[in-house]
Amino acid sequence: MAACGKPSPQGNDQRLNGVLHPDPSSLRALHRLTLILLTAFALLTGCRKDALFSDDPVDLEFTQTEVLFDTIFTANPFSVTKSFRVKNTSSRAVRVDVALEGGSPSPFRINVDGSSGLAFDDVEILAGDSIYVFVEVSLDQTNQNAPLIHEDHIIFVNNGNEQKVKLVAWGQDANYFRPDQYIPGLPRFSYIAGGPDNNGNQICETVSWPNDKPYVIYGYGVVDSCSTLIIEPGVRVHVHGGGGLWIYRWGRLEANGTIQEPISFQSDRLEPFYSELPGQWDRIWINDGPSGGNHVLKNVLVKNALVGIQCETWPGLPDAETSQAWLELLNVRIRNCSAAGILSRNYRIRATNLLVGDCGQHALALTGGGEYQFDHVTVANYWNYGIRNDPSFIMTNTYGDINGTLQVRDIVASAFRNSIITGANTNEFKLEFNSLAEPTLQFTHFLVRTDQATTGSFFPDQGSVFRNQTPGFRNVTDRDFHLLEGAFARNRGTGGANPDAANDLDGVSRSDGQPDLGCYEYVP
Repeated sequence: MAACGKPSPQGNDQRLNGVLHPDPSSLRALHRLTLILLTAFALLTGCRKDALFSDDPVDLEFTQTEVLFDTIFTANPFSVTKSFRVKNTSSRAVRVDVALEGGSPSPFRINVDGSSGLAFDDVEILAGDSIYVFVEVSLDQTNQNAPLIHEDHIIFVNNGNEQKVKLVAWGQDANYFRPDQYIPGLPRFSYIAGGPDNNGNQICETVSWPNDKPYVIYGYGVVDSCSTLIIEPGVRVHVHGGGGLWIYRWGRLEANGTIQEPISFQSDRLEPFYSELPGQWDRIWINDGPSGGNHVLKNVLVKNALVGIQCETWPGLPDAETSQAWLELLNVRIRNCSAAGILSRNYRIRATNLLVGDCGQHALALTGGGEYQFDHVTVANYWNYGIRNDPSFIMTNTYGDINGTLQVRDIVASAFRNSIITGANTNEFKLEFNSLAEPTLQFTHFLVRTDQATTGSFFPDQGSVFRNQTPGFRNVTDRDFHLLEGAFARNRGTGGANPDAANDLDGVSRSDGQPDLGCYEYVP
């Protein structure tokens, strides 16, 4: 009889120390039964899983049937990656074999659904589902100037059905400058011209860049003291993110583009997405130099930088006088800079036919001391990558030096004429001077969008100062700042003794005696 109402042990089960233990023969029987059930379940589910997969050919759907890399610099240590999606639109799953047709010699590499390799067997794509394929390309130097085309295919095979996705890369050889110098507190750099020799003595040299292949700069490329870099017509300079061209104290830059063969400075990312994206590289940084050592940029395009051109006396010398060297700009375009187009401090600038557009803060920021001669300038700032609160043009005779001290400097013999300063903001023009130094400055034949007063000695000819008029650009949306036939800016300029202004930014003559405002002369 069971004690305390508990049931009696059944069969051959036994009690040991008061605990009920099953008979070993019962355990063996239960184990055999469990194995039989698990095996049957596995066979059943395996058959069901196989039944989900199609035995018939399936036409896969690709988001891209051609993956184009345009243009990739050869020997670039930074690979470029693109991707596409492969979708199974059928009602049953499919197993797909995927392979890179060119195999290991191919410049392309693939990653299929998270795995890297050259070939993949039985990649499963469920009904209505997709996988991602990532493609990278790295190209070797070919020692040729002309771009070369590299092609390959990714092959997809299921149940005898073969489909291909084409891979195309345009390869371009380049001259590379990679940083091999580091001084604490300064960006990493390499010497383009000059630098110390093996004994630590300063090298003074002139280096010319012919238009044979593009030039690609990683970090900063430095033109050192007493050296000169001459850039010949048609040269393309590409700068990797965060890098720039640095003309150190007493160094010199001469970029001699032509209207037919302009020189360009831009990022090393050449895919269409990056073609007009601001802030991809740092800046052209020019330090002070002696008189006669002027820096010259003719027929040059600078785009997609943080700062297009920064010219200043060496920041480590807070009491430095205004640079004796001039920055001479003739037929220069600067656009899509996330901070400023031109940032000047204690410098002298002579600019004719200058176009500055779409900058995140200032198009022109002229600070500290200086001497400025600007003729036929168009500033058109319609920045649309975010909110811009700063005026496109700001001019001040002060700056904060490296020690945090406010410096007040002299602006001398400066004139702005035949120019347009406009943009999307209500006020695109600001003068802010400390009374300790009175600038010598004039604005004439000048169209400006502003809510600031334009009276007084800085505006001696009120009849030639045009406030808040629409210039008459051809198409602001397309950033075409040529003038329309009925443009307000037409025939409101004045001629003079500036021979560089005889033709406009495109080379169109201003010989009619009544030039238009801005960098472009109207053409019917």
